[in-house]
This record gives sequence, C-alpha cells and structure tokens, in this order.
Amino acid sequence: MTKLKATLSGFLAVVQMALTVAGITNTGNPPVNYGGTPRLTPVVTNWLTLIDGGESDYIIIYGNDATESEKTAAKELQSYLEKISGVALPTYPDSVKMKIPTEICVGKTTREGEEYKIDRETLGDEGFTVKIADKRLVIAGGELRGTLYGVYSFLEEQLGCRWFTPELTVIPESKTVKINLALNDTQVPVFGYRDVYWQSAFDVNFKVRQKINSNVVTRQGEQYGGGISYADFCHSMERMVPVSYFAEHPEYFSYREDIGGWTTAQRCLTNPKVLEITIENARRSLNNSPGAKIMSITQNDNGDYCQCQSCKASDEFYGGPSGTNLWFTNQVAEALEDEFEGVMFDTFAYQYTRPAPTKGNIRARDNVVVRLCSIECCFSHPLSECGNLRNEGILEYVTPKESIFAKDIVDWADICDNIYIWDYTTNFLWYLMPHPNFQVLSPNVQFFAENNVKGVFEQGNSTRNGEFGELRAYLLAKLLWDPYCDVEYHLDEFIDAYYGKASAPYIKDYLQFIINKTVKTHHIYFFNWHYETMILMPWEVNKCDALWANAERAAGSEQQLLNIRRSHLSYRFYKGNLFMGEFSVFKFMNRSTVMESLYNDMVDLGVTRISEGAALKKPDNFFFTTPIYWEDK
Repeated sequence: MTKLKATLSGFLAVVQMALTVAGITNTGNPPVNYGGTPRLTPVVTNWLTLIDGGESDYIIIYGNDATESEKTAAKELQSYLEKISGVALPTYPDSVKMKIPTEICVGKTTREGEEYKIDRETLGDEGFTVKIADKRLVIAGGELRGTLYGVYSFLEEQLGCRWFTPELTVIPESKTVKINLALNDTQVPVFGYRDVYWQSAFDVNFKVRQKINSNVVTRQGEQYGGGISYADFCHSMERMVPVSYFAEHPEYFSYREDIGGWTTAQRCLTNPKVLEITIENARRSLNNSPGAKIMSITQNDNGDYCQCQSCKASDEFYGGPSGTNLWFTNQVAEALEDEFEGVMFDTFAYQYTRPAPTKGNIRARDNVVVRLCSIECCFSHPLSECGNLRNEGILEYVTPKESIFAKDIVDWADICDNIYIWDYTTNFLWYLMPHPNFQVLSPNVQFFAENNVKGVFEQGNSTRNGEFGELRAYLLAKLLWDPYCDVEYHLDEFIDAYYGKASAPYIKDYLQFIINKTVKTHHIYFFNWHYETMILMPWEVNKCDALWANAERAAGSEQQLLNIRRSHLSYRFYKGNLFMGEFSVFKFMNRSTVMESLYNDMVDLGVTRISEGAALKKPDNFFFTTPIYWEDK
C-alpha cells in the first residue's frame, strides 16, 4: 500500500508538473524573494562636514609604521574624495607634529588610545571600524586588509561609490561631502576565505574592492594586504603521486574490483609508500609556494577509489571512503605542521567522500580543512531544503526529498572545525544556457554561515559569456562578505547602472519570469542539457522576446546597449537549441541566417567558450546544427 501511494503521488506530481510546464497552470510573474535583510536608510539628524563648497580643513593621517595596505587605504581615500569633490586632502604620517581635530585617521596611528580605541583582537585580520571620535573620522581595522576594506566600505556605504564591474565604476560628484555624525560601524566577515570564480572577479582591483581575498586566480600584492593562496588548488593527488610511478608500482594506485586490476584513477591511500611520497611532494609544493596558507591533498576528479583489501578494510572501519581520506590527510598534516606553521591542509568531501565518516571515532586535525562540494545538488531550490540530485528518474525528479547535503554539512561540522564549501553557480555543460539561481544565492550562503563554514568558493566560469556573469560576480561578493545583505537592493542598483534605468525593469521582469518558471517546474544542476532547463510555451517566448526588445530600445547609451545585447545572448542561445521563436522549425527559410547572426554576435560580444570543456567554433553548416554543437573540444 505504501509503495502504491508513493507511485500514485509521483504520477500526480508528474501530471501537475506537465500542466505547469505547458502553461495550463499559470506560474505568473510574482516578485522573487532574493533573500537577505531589507536595507534600512538611517535617519540623520546631525552631520559632520568633511568638505564644504570645494574647501576643507581636514587632513588624512596614517601611521608612520603603516602596513602597505594601510598606506594604500590612505591613498585610495584621498583619491576618491578628490574624484567626488575635486578637493585633494593632504596626507601625513602620524609623526607629524601638528595635531588638529579635523583629521581622518586611517589604520593604526598614534592618535589611537587618546580619543578612541580600536578593538583589533575582535576585528582580526579583515574586520574594521568606521566611527566619529569628536570631529575625527576614524577608519581602522585588521592590519592585513581590514583598514583597506574599511575605506572601501566607507566610500561605498557613506559616500555612494560603486564598483559594479572592472569597467563600470560609479562615483557621485559633489562639492560638499558630509557624513552622519553618529556614524559607528563595525564589520567582521563571517567567512575567512572568500572566492568568486566569475570573470569580473579575476580583476585584482575589483576583487579587493569587493573584499574577495583569494589568490587562486589573480594575486593581490602586499599593497592590498595579500590574499589567501593555495600551494595546490584541487585534485592534487594527480601531482602528489604522479602516474609515472604506475609502471613499476601499480600498487600505489587504485585497485578496482570491476576490472580486477590496478588503475591510475585514484591512489591507494593505505599504502605507506603513497603517504611517504605525498608528504615529500607536499613539502616540495609548499617550499615552491612561499606565502601559501593552504595545501591541497585532494582526490582526483572521478569516482574510482581504491578497493584493495587494505582500503576496503579501512573504509569499513570508518564507515566509508571519506574516513580513509580524512585519515590520510590527517597524517600529512601532522607530518608537516611544525615545518609549515600556520598552513592548513585541505581535502575534499566530494562525490564518494562527501558523506562524513560514520564510525572509527575519527576527527579532522586542527590544521585540516574539509571542503564540502555541492556538485550533485539542485541549484534552483535552496541546498538546505531540496534533496533532489542529478541523474534521477522522472518519479524521483518530481518527488520532494529532504536535503542530503544539509545532513552532510551537519555531520562534518561534528568532526571538523574548519569546513569550506565548493559551490557551483553556472551550467558547466553549456555556459550560455539560462541558469536561474539568483533566488537561492542568499539562502545558500546563509545556510553555510549558520553551519560554521569558514570559507566559500563560488565557482562560475571564466568566460565573458553573457549569462549574467557580471551580475552574479557582484552579488556573490556582497553575500560572501555579508550573508544577510539585501540582495534585491544590490541587484536593482546593478541592473540600473549596467543596463540603464529605462531598460532595467525589462531585464528584471525577464529574470523574475525565468526564475518563477524554473522554481515551479524544474530542478537545475551543475550539468544540465539544453532541454533540461525551463520549457517555455510559444506565448511565453513571445513575452520574453518583448522584454528583451523593449530593453534594447530603451538603452540610454551604446555601452548599456552592448551590455544588454551580451546578456540577451543567453536567451537566444536557449531558443536556438530548442527551436523556439525565430529559430522555429516552421521558419526554416531563415534558419541559416538567424543561426549565423547568433554565432557572429557571440564572437563579437566576447564569447570564447561554450562549455567547461569546449571552445566556440564556427560550424561548417548553420542550417543543420544547433548552438550546442558549435564547439571545439
């Protein structure tokens, strides 16, 4: 009876989904809840005027022994105040004899401890305080990056500066600069490691202004307080025990019962020699990576873990391969911790190692990071709620499930104090396909914060592909600094500036529509085929066509039109693959023309890759191909 009920429930769910996909059950286009705490504008009753009518008595003071990033902070503050007002405030080290009340104290100075005190122990390396002490403005924080972050936050939150993309900066202009006399703001990041893997975030100036602190793609120099570097970022066992050993020592590698032999897919983690070689090569990698804070000891990108008798026994003892993997990483971390003080040793909870060990009383060492990866999960619904996984059958697909990922993160938190997350925010199979996930960015990051996560890597893609990459980079950076920020406020500001105020409502309506359609009808995954995302009916295609056409007509500048056209590529790519709109099979007379036009626009607007594994390539014939086949693998 229970099985019959489950089957009937699944069948009814399939029918309901089919009706919704077909548009018979209307999804509408209600406002999307993007998450976060609504932004409140404080009521200011008293103002402190820094610059009045193009003149100022203020000077900028920095420490005589200031760090390089504190010196940068003082220079940046001076530069942007001049861009705003036209007034270049003088800058002096704190050793200067004059001491006046109209000072802006940046970083650690000799003024501290007299009129004010900064609690640096609470702020750590990156936190900061911005406050008024009598007539002094104080911007000070952690000596690595805190003061610099404080300056950028002050310029953004108090004076209205915005860094939306590496190319798009908005600076208000005013001869008078005044701030709230009651200003007293302290911010400390939730996550110690923050990385956004979208193209905008590869620019070092954009990164530091958005408080992204990873050195994985681009390095932040000492003038920016450095960044958090890996000695080896991921899938490092390929390099820790190279395949060159295989000919003479196949026993160093993974034995697979399905083929009855050794393979180079993974490594045999219970072989003492593998541990010895890994320790030596990790040592070499760290010595070749001065300043690295994290060493990666991570499995290769496949599921063929070792099934030799020793590894099977270890897996059984710990309740799964994750226990053997954690034991191995612990041994490496213990062997090298004295030699590399302060370095963390990072391993994956990924695919077959994602569930935490259930037996053996094992715990991650204090210098071990476990990086939990969400690769199998649904990304149209919050990770904490949706338990549907890719490659499910249709009945499973339409049946709601409790989140396995949520259980995994709780289980790992019980045995590891340093959890990192590797999250996914694009469709890696087709970079240009719509991937409506803006509604889950905030709840997912909040879920990480509320489960003691210490670092987050938000993987996107490195191409300027037009699938709202610039917007995602901006919003994700905001969320990694403040998981409870008002996402819709930041989204509205971005689309107003990037697409233009007249065009922005159409872009937002399009986003709302594809989000609403997807949330009600589909799960989206790390790899989605073009037909596995939202399915639009002809009248819905007409509606979206009109939104994009209106957005382009309303563009206020050539650059805004260019931005709209680049983002529009995603929707056109989708239609081209599903034979919708102008790409319909009923319009075959124009097929070659519209396909070639799409290809040419993709090239002209900077698309270089269409997937993680393939560059864009012109087809031999536009009539007989769809865009997913324009690939050069």
